[in-house]
Amino acid sequence: MKNKIKTYLLVVLSLVFSSFISAQDLKFVAQASHTEVLTGDRFQIQFSANANITNFKAPDLSDFRVLSGPNQSTSMSWVNGNMTHSISYSYVLMAVKEGTFTIKPAIAALNGEAYKTNSLTITVGKGVNVQQQQQQQNKTDETINVSKADVSKDLFIKSSVSKSKVYQGEYLVATYQLFTKVNIVANELVKNADLNGFWSQEIDLGQAQWSQEVIGGYRWNVATIRKIVLFPQRSGTLTIDPLEMKFVIQRRATGGGNSVFDQFFGRVENVEYNLKSEPIKITVLPHPDNKPQSFNGAVGQFDFTSNISTTKVKANEAVNLKYRVTGKGNLPLVDKLTIDFPKDFETYDPKVVDNYKTSANGVSGYKEFDYLIIPRHAGTFTIDPIEFSYFDPTTKKFKTITTPAFTLEVEKGEGGDANVTYTGANKEDVQLLGEDIRYIYVGNILVSHTETSFYNSWLFYLALVLMPIIFALVLIFRNKIREAQSDIVGMRSKKASKMANKHLASAKKSLAAHQQKQFYEDISKALFGYTSDKLKIPLSELNKENIAQKLSEVNVTASTIDNLIATLELCEMARFAPVTVSEQEIYSKTETIINQLEKEVRL
Repeated sequence: MKNKIKTYLLVVLSLVFSSFISAQDLKFVAQASHTEVLTGDRFQIQFSANANITNFKAPDLSDFRVLSGPNQSTSMSWVNGNMTHSISYSYVLMAVKEGTFTIKPAIAALNGEAYKTNSLTITVGKGVNVQQQQQQQNKTDETINVSKADVSKDLFIKSSVSKSKVYQGEYLVATYQLFTKVNIVANELVKNADLNGFWSQEIDLGQAQWSQEVIGGYRWNVATIRKIVLFPQRSGTLTIDPLEMKFVIQRRATGGGNSVFDQFFGRVENVEYNLKSEPIKITVLPHPDNKPQSFNGAVGQFDFTSNISTTKVKANEAVNLKYRVTGKGNLPLVDKLTIDFPKDFETYDPKVVDNYKTSANGVSGYKEFDYLIIPRHAGTFTIDPIEFSYFDPTTKKFKTITTPAFTLEVEKGEGGDANVTYTGANKEDVQLLGEDIRYIYVGNILVSHTETSFYNSWLFYLALVLMPIIFALVLIFRNKIREAQSDIVGMRSKKASKMANKHLASAKKSLAAHQQKQFYEDISKALFGYTSDKLKIPLSELNKENIAQKLSEVNVTASTIDNLIATLELCEMARFAPVTVSEQEIYSKTETIINQLEKEVRL
């Protein structure tokens, strides 16, 4: 316990000490183990400072092959009652081509001011051919990437279904859960699960809710990331293909130093990892053979009702006839009904009203078909009963519901229409009650010719000229739209601010709910996600150094970069160590930084 107290005391004292170092006392220098090397030789460069510098930005090292780095080292010592503090960043490089190369100064910040090291000049002479070494290095890099990505014991996606054996058209629910023991910085959907043979209805989960489960003696953070209601459309064995996602996780960096700072704060690194869920096989049973003639694929538990707006109208007046299917099952797939209307009725395709909700218990509600019918002649008409059949998977039987018949009394409408009585009981009995013959007109028919014609007019020739131009403009505009839509990275850059605002809204809710850990995760996602999308930085390369370098390249001011990096570091520190800071201030600062970057970033 005493050792821990001493460690914490040393950390606090070092932080206080570093804040009082003046510009005159700071020594920030660059050194190289060798300034003259041959191709294939390895050498080390180091950037060191005698204070706790922040926002370290390494120079461009693309003229050399980076074998290792940045390797951070921090030390602190007491001499004659005086404490000294130093920090260094080192790289192991290999010379790959001949020539004289200049390594530009590194940049860092102390007490809000930027400082630079000296530059280094490296002379490279002719040595061994590094092409063969490059191939070997690529194999080594692949091994390192595999080891970095090997986090399957800390992160996986579990897929499950509510039923593995169903009837054709019977619902089941597929659930995808994310299990993690590490911090997730970002995620991206790579490929949705293919649902060949299924009709699907997504369940809106809102914001992911995290819970904890103990599996195999370990505590896991668990969130449901997707839940789908599925209706199989054919019998046999169907497969739900895997869901594939890409994650960037944050974990402690391996090979850290033994200094107090490394032990207390540690270093973290971002690692990219692709995850796939397991495929699921579903056995789909066919319907029994004794299908009613009126069965049209409805599966579930339903009720069937009908009503008519009126049974007494005048000819040419509209009547609404409604049929409603209510219950639980594959309501979205219930097709329109087959109704034999009297031949004297003018009918239209029904207006379909869907009113149902999707949940883990399936789809429930109603589907209504509203038919508009217009009787054109007077008389008494009968709309025959109709049947609705469905298959109930709980009883494994077909059920049929029959609606009552409707008798419609149609009176003679205004005008000279003949009055016809038409009954459904005897459809061949037609009684003529009025005159329904129009005599042939025998008078003189006058035909007039217009003096002007569109053909051969100036408008005609103008249209001929304009049509190819309009066609070409439409073609160019369409290609521009397709090009913009195919540029996924560009689209993400345009929508960066919108996505950041979503994370900020989530952070605001976490702040109101006093969920400190979730708040810092949302702030981190807002800043990392915005810079990744806006600056088009791949998730695997997303770190503070790359962000600072990219922002400098697009002429963002140093103060804005410093504020961004400082906020990111504060979020990381808040995850691993208690800090005293106002969350509201962090939220306001993040909002200001994003707005400022929107103004300054010009790509």
